[in-house]
Amino acid sequence: MSNSIGNYYKITTFGESHGKALGCIIDGCPAGIEIKKSYIQKFLDIRRPGKSKYVTTRKEKDSVSFVSGIFNNQTTGTPICLIVKNYNKISNDYKNIENLYRPGHADFTYFIKYGTRDHRGGGRSSARTTLSIVIAGSIARKILNDFFNIKFNSYVNKVGKEKIKVFNERPLDQLHDFGKNKSLIKIKDLIRNTTKNCDSLGSRIKLIITGLLPGIGEPLYEKLESELIKGLIGINAIKSISIGNGFNIEKLKGSENNDEIRNFGFLSNNSGGILGGISTGQDIILTLKIKPTPSVFKKQRTINTSFKNKLISIKGRHDPCVGLRAPVIIESISSVVILNLIMKQRVNLFY
Repeated sequence: MSNSIGNYYKITTFGESHGKALGCIIDGCPAGIEIKKSYIQKFLDIRRPGKSKYVTTRKEKDSVSFVSGIFNNQTTGTPICLIVKNYNKISNDYKNIENLYRPGHADFTYFIKYGTRDHRGGGRSSARTTLSIVIAGSIARKILNDFFNIKFNSYVNKVGKEKIKVFNERPLDQLHDFGKNKSLIKIKDLIRNTTKNCDSLGSRIKLIITGLLPGIGEPLYEKLESELIKGLIGINAIKSISIGNGFNIEKLKGSENNDEIRNFGFLSNNSGGILGGISTGQDIILTLKIKPTPSVFKKQRTINTSFKNKLISIKGRHDPCVGLRAPVIIESISSVVILNLIMKQRVNLFY
């Protein structure tokens, strides 16, 4: 099973969309890190569903509970267990697809691999399970910020074919607060119209990691970018990842793509802050593309568990654009990956 990531700051996530609870176990977190529930909660609240008409209407408090490893708001150095309980489950919405495979979902592949599946909300393959990543990542990013001044920022810059021209803002905040921004008005209209037509939208997200010193990462098979991609591709619906100027790189000549160097630093950052799998000291820049939410209300062709052709009509509450809630998840798993790489190289700083 592959529910764990990291060798030094190791996280194991658990739970399903309609189960009793979700959460994570963290092994390897240094002792003495101040962690308050309110600190973790602010990241969960960014990801939390049901906050606007542009995301799923499933309303959950997503209130985190400490089970072990944190005492008097400090990590003890022992395994940390944190959970979030599910409350607003409507499992009957999925009763009609109990024996059907939803197109675009992992229903078919999970059943083929395991011989069974939890059809309620996608079970383990649901995007709801990403809240466990946000919990673990919130602690990792605090360590990175407090010890190394490393920061993570990501934002949606495109929904469907429409670009967003507001920089460095949370997408949900943009849609709620920036009513006069023309590009966001188009995005709102696009989401509303797509939802009315019983369909969904994809998106594009940019991730920027600042403050990472040069020399982090390994050559060849444990490159900085390969470790980041391994973590990021585990997030539901991410289908494409570019490092630096990767999505446009075939359009450039070598002399244009090279980041020239002077005694004060690099003159550009087409490499995305990584050369030979090792950080250059520049900002780490990645672009990610998120597929449209596969749960759409249009009738679609599929098969049942007996491999007979059927039509499927999906019910329930689903994000019209799942990428709108993804930035904090992307930042969180990236924090876990970066912390592991630093601990591997500089483990004596912590122990």
